[in-house]
Amino acid sequence: MDYLKILILSMIPVTELRGAIPIGIAMNLNPIGVYIASVVGSTLVSIPLVLTYRHIVKFMRDKKILIGLLNKIDRKIENSMKKMKAMSLVGIILFVGIPLPTTGTWTAAAIASILRMRVVEAFTGVFIGNCMAGIIVSLISYHII
Repeated sequence: MDYLKILILSMIPVTELRGAIPIGIAMNLNPIGVYIASVVGSTLVSIPLVLTYRHIVKFMRDKKILIGLLNKIDRKIENSMKKMKAMSLVGIILFVGIPLPTTGTWTAAAIASILRMRVVEAFTGVFIGNCMAGIIVSLISYHII
């Protein structure tokens, strides 16, 4: 039951994986179980987030909310689409994988939606990034680094 709490805690935008792992370790849970629950929870939430953010961006375009900014982003994406598509997966991995404030799954899902990444690519990038971030946060929580 405690691992389910960690899984749910890793889905919340305020704590995400970066907060769930230290909390799980403070609860004296098995660190491997905490790591797995945190990575799974933080990654599972990425699919509905990408799809939701796509609808939000579409709604903003239809209602002409921030249309200037959206058009500017679209032009930038179309100008460098080939390079950006190749680098977007690596970019999402690094963005999520380096555990800094505001660089988690929720923000990466928004970026993936803006870049119009395929859901599978966004999910893969978030998963690999969460694995990296989970290892780093676990090592920091145990004062190894």
